[in-house]
Amino acid sequence: MMIIGMFSAGLTVLAIIFILLRVVFDLRFSAIQKEPDQTPLFRRKMNHLRKIEQARHIRYLLFSGLMVGCALLVFIGSFLFLVDDHQKMKAKNTHLEDRVERLEQQQKQLLASIPLKNYPENGIGLNEYDWGKLSGEARDSDVQKEIETGLAQKTVSYFGSSDTTISLAVPKTMTLQLKGQTEDDKSMETIRKNLDAFAKEAEGILNLTELHVRMVTSMDKEKKVVYSVSYSRENGEEEFHKKNISEQNLKNDGGKG
Repeated sequence: MMIIGMFSAGLTVLAIIFILLRVVFDLRFSAIQKEPDQTPLFRRKMNHLRKIEQARHIRYLLFSGLMVGCALLVFIGSFLFLVDDHQKMKAKNTHLEDRVERLEQQQKQLLASIPLKNYPENGIGLNEYDWGKLSGEARDSDVQKEIETGLAQKTVSYFGSSDTTISLAVPKTMTLQLKGQTEDDKSMETIRKNLDAFAKEAEGILNLTELHVRMVTSMDKEKKVVYSVSYSRENGEEEFHKKNISEQNLKNDGGKG
């Protein structure tokens, strides 16, 4: 499209140059005819020559108009092509968005049909990861990504989340963002117990002193935080203590915390 635009601009510039040259040429003729002391023969020759050049002016003007017209047609054609392409892309994006939304709904329904599991007594293997590479000079972004992805996959069946995001970006702090469609108190109670068990296992990670959990649910396409809690301790030798507990009742939109 850039080449087509440059071609249209080139035709327009060329037409302008032709017109300017003819204008300069005509002005020069007028200046010569105004000079004094010209013989009648010279004047007749100048008038005859100017008539010839005026005929050329018309041809150059027609040629320049043709070039401008061609440039305009190319420009309009390119514009219409872009508009058509934009409409097709817009329709395709709308189709893809609808498909993604349907897949998300199917995923939510599938997860909702799977009963929550109780957190295993032996844990999910938090001590198997190399937590020492998350801070200081030994910090490794690949290890961080591996831990975040691995934990997100392992905790799906315990936290009832269709999209679990775990972040270890802040030193000594783990942040869990849970997204689900929990609609009953029994499931919420299981999730709370599993989170407490997860925090208990995380006590074995000496480098971890803060654990923040935020659970978001989608109700009628509206998102709201239904549960949030923080676990903290002074150092890696202590137990985690719960604080800043906030819970939103899904049925009556009440809250406690």
